[in-house]
Amino acid sequence: ELASGRDVLTRLLSRKYLPVVLSREVGYAQQRGSRFALLAVDIDFFKRVNDTYGHDAGDRILRQFAELLSNSARAGDYVFRLGGEEFLLVLVDVDADGAMRAARNLRLRIHAETFRVVDGESMNITASIGVALYDGHPDYERTLRRVDRALYQAKEEGRDRVVYV
Repeated sequence: ELASGRDVLTRLLSRKYLPVVLSREVGYAQQRGSRFALLAVDIDFFKRVNDTYGHDAGDRILRQFAELLSNSARAGDYVFRLGGEEFLLVLVDVDADGAMRAARNLRLRIHAETFRVVDGESMNITASIGVALYDGHPDYERTLRRVDRALYQAKEEGRDRVVYV
């Protein structure tokens, strides 16, 4: 399963394939003049879930969260689990308005979802989302650094929000 490039817990793409996907998207964007966006998504206060309900419950929430992300992505988009409670979506062929609309809709879907914990208990969670649009630079790491800054800003500003840089 590890060799397949999928995260064992969530079945999302693993960090291992991020360079392959982003290099390809940079190439497409430069050839076609198209854009793509990155959405960095982090579950707010996830440590509290593990501390309160245990790691099995945390894993259950991560799987459900991953399914929600996958169901929110369009055909052709990519969804990665970077590790822990951090995820990355690569939205292909999208402009800034489309990326922001997708991020806001995703935040609302997360907010509205009831996450199953243990023994019939459920909870609601929130997530912080950073958004960065590919700016034409050949080094995709630059866009990754920008989306990380946006996510950090969303967390610093109180979490449960979307920030675009």
